[in-house]
Order: sequence, then C-alpha cells, then structure tokens
Amino acid sequence: MNQILTVVRQDIISITRDSVMVNIVVMLFVLAAAAAILRHMGVYPEWWHNTQLLLLLCYMPGMGYLFAMLIVDEMDSGVNQALLVSPASVMGVLWARVALPTLFVIGYAFLFIYAAQAIALPFEQWLLPVLTMSLAVSWVTLLVPALSRDKVQALGLFKILNLYVAIATVGLFIPADAWYRPVLWLTPASWALNGIEAFVAGNVGAGYGWSVGGLIFFGLLVAHAAWLYLRRQSR
Repeated sequence: MNQILTVVRQDIISITRDSVMVNIVVMLFVLAAAAAILRHMGVYPEWWHNTQLLLLLCYMPGMGYLFAMLIVDEMDSGVNQALLVSPASVMGVLWARVALPTLFVIGYAFLFIYAAQAIALPFEQWLLPVLTMSLAVSWVTLLVPALSRDKVQALGLFKILNLYVAIATVGLFIPADAWYRPVLWLTPASWALNGIEAFVAGNVGAGYGWSVGGLIFFGLLVAHAAWLYLRRQSR
C-alpha cells in the first residue's frame, strides 16, 4: 500500500507541475463560481438547463486523458517496465490512478450542481447519472495507454474518445421525437443525460432505468479497456 501511495503522490506532483493542468483545475472552479453567481442573478434562465448538463459532461474525458498521458510517458521512458518489477502492485497502481481522477470529477460534479442549482433534483436522482458520466474518466485513463504507442497516437485517440462521449450532448438540442435520436443511444453518456431528463420530467422509473442502463453500458466499456490495458502490460 505504501508503494502505491508513493506512486500516486508522484503522479499528483507531476500533474501539479504542469501549468496546463493547473490552469484547467483553476478554470473549473472559476466556472463553478461564475455559474453560481449568474444563476442567482437570474441571468439567461432559459439557457441553464442545457448548459449545466453540457458542462457537467464535457470536462470528464479530459481528466482521464491527463492520467492516461502519465502512463504513456512511462511507457515511452521505460518507467512502466520498472514498475512491473517494483514492490508496488501493478493492479493497485492502475486502479489508484483510475480512482483518483474519477473521485475528483464526481466531487467537482456535485460542487457544480449545487453551486449552479440550475436543475432541481434530489441527491439520489443525481447520483447514478453522475457516476455513469464519471466512468468516462476511467475509460479514457485505461484505453488511451492500452491502444497508443506514443503521445501523438494518444492525443489522436483521445480526440475520438472525447467526441464519442461529448456527442451525447447533441440530444439536448434536437426534438425528443427525432427519428435519428436513437443513434445517440450508442454512447452511454446519452443514457445518463436521458436519465436526468426523465427525472426532471417526473418520470422516476424511466430515470432510474436509463441511469442504471448507462452505468452498466459504461462499466462494460471500462472492463474491456482494463482487459486491453492488462493484456498489453503482460506482453
């Protein structure tokens, strides 16, 4: 356990030394503060429903990318091979790196939700959709290093994964009865947004149905990404 904590501590130090990462985190908290101020001022109320959902979802894959790049850097430098023979458990380090950014985005999501207060739902109705969306972090953290040979490939793959998650927000701006809407169900993030929309409409059963389905869907993607990552590590 001590060895795992040492690796995680070093990851945090490496990220905090990155000015881009620091700027992103600062921007997130500034955004939450600005959302709270504008919301309580009553500015543009007709925008806040979709804006809150869009902002909740779209930052999550990027947090996974930051930790994925740590792993890609280690693969490039050979540090990853050293970790394989170190006292630290490979699985322990991996899941610690997945858990850290995932817990951060969950915490930030609820901070943003209660700061903005743009959508009035009880905590238990927010919980499953937020957990579903947060799995985007785990998925990206695992899949990018599993399929990338270098930083260039990692960036290209991240753009594709980020689009796959973010495209769910298209559903916020199209008619509910649009014939092409079911295409969005191919991304589990869309299931989370559908769950929130159902809760807002007072359809609690459908809200939990969409939310649980999205959680299972994204969970399967994360499990597949973990399998690909561990298979690459074993080569």
